[in-house]
Amino acid sequence: MRQIALGQTTLAALLLTAIAACNAPPPSGSAEPEATADPASESDLPADEVILQTVLEQAESQDSCDGFYQPEVAAAESRVYRTGDRALVELQCATAAYQSVYAFVGVQPDGTLQPLTLDLFYPNESGQFERTSEATVGGLTSFDPETSLLTVFSKARGLGDCGSLAEYRWTGAELELTTFRYQECSDSPGEQVDPVDYPRVYP
Repeated sequence: MRQIALGQTTLAALLLTAIAACNAPPPSGSAEPEATADPASESDLPADEVILQTVLEQAESQDSCDGFYQPEVAAAESRVYRTGDRALVELQCATAAYQSVYAFVGVQPDGTLQPLTLDLFYPNESGQFERTSEATVGGLTSFDPETSLLTVFSKARGLGDCGSLAEYRWTGAELELTTFRYQECSDSPGEQVDPVDYPRVYP
C-alpha cells in the first residue's frame, strides 16, 4: 500500500511540475510566438514590379493601347493598385498635348490578366447620347484604393472648359460605370464650369 501511495504522490508531483512549466512566463529575452496571419487577408499576387512588367510586355504585342503605345511613357507612368486579393493596373499608354491615353488591366488572384473596357457616352448627330465601350480613354485620372473609385476627366480641348467626367467602381472583375457627366463645348467660352457640375448623363 505504501508503494502505491508513494507512486500516487510522485505522479501528482510530476503533474504539478508539468502544469507549472506550461504556465511559467517565457525566459527573459525570448520573444512570444507571432500570431498566424489570416490566409484570407493575404494576397498571393506577385510584387507590383512583376505585375507591371508582365502587363508592359503584353501591351505592345496585344495592342492593349489601340495604337497609342509609347513604351517609355508606359514604363515610367503606369501604376499598380492593390485591392484585397486582386489588383488594378493603370497602363498609361501615351501622353498627348493636354492629357494622356490610358488602358486598364485587372489582375485576378491567380495572376491572370484581364483587359478591361470603360463605358462612355457620346452625343450622336441628333444630340442623343449613345453608350459605347472602349478599351482606352483619354483624360486625367485618379484612383482611390480605399473606395475602389476611378475618376476620369476627359478634356474635349486644351482649355478644359468642356468634355466629360466619369466615375467607375472597380469591382474586382470590371470597371462599372457609376456616373457620367458631359459638358458641350461652346464657340464662345464663358466662365469655366467645375467638371463635377457638368450636366449628368448617367444614371
